[in-house]
Amino acid sequence: MAVIAFVSGKGGVGKTSLTAATAVALAQRGRRVLAIDLDPQNALRLHLGMDPADPAGWSREGFGTAAIFESAGGVSFLPFGALLEAELEELEAVLQDDPRWLAERLADAAARGRFDYVLIDTPPGPTVFLQQALQAAHRALVVVLADAASLTTLPMFFPLIDEFTAGRDGFQGSQILINQLPHQSRLGHQVRTAIHTHFPGRVAPIAVHRDAAVAEALAFERTVLDYEPGAEACLDLQHLADWLLATLES
Repeated sequence: MAVIAFVSGKGGVGKTSLTAATAVALAQRGRRVLAIDLDPQNALRLHLGMDPADPAGWSREGFGTAAIFESAGGVSFLPFGALLEAELEELEAVLQDDPRWLAERLADAAARGRFDYVLIDTPPGPTVFLQQALQAAHRALVVVLADAASLTTLPMFFPLIDEFTAGRDGFQGSQILINQLPHQSRLGHQVRTAIHTHFPGRVAPIAVHRDAAVAEALAFERTVLDYEPGAEACLDLQHLADWLLATLES
């Protein structure tokens, strides 16, 4: 079972959309996929068709089978759930004291052989949830935009990944995934070139282009792959899924 964490140094980069859509793309290729929402914003469920009013999630119910929801796109997923502020603080304290809390539960899931891939959505920045994800992941995809702010955060974010994965067996490294790449923006393409220049060999060979269909799909509580399969972003996401399979299953 391969575990992929979608991480970022800043918010607003489309990380949750990518997590959900990549999960669907892998499921379309016959893989058994579990998507886990580690972000207290609890937004992954909105992409996978769960009732927005449903407060259920692993933060209250744990990682048992009863907490797993099934999406129409063939993806199993664990929503974060709704917590009061005091409950969230208590959960964070538990996870801070046990950095491998998630890793141990995913090891149990791997032993049962139910899933081929686990995709983890994380909140931006240096949170306890990021540490949990990186302690469990085999691969991290660092989601960025082709803008100056993302380029600025990368040199500070990679040392954090190194810190949270130090001494771990099984971690295969991290790659930068550029999302919402504009077609006509000169600055965007300059930033993309700069990212490749400053981080040689650490950029995924696929960039996901900006596509209005992604936001439209969210309005219908679906991923763009379910909503408009012919959209340009869908083709990029299909290539991303194929690249992940080729690199993780070779």
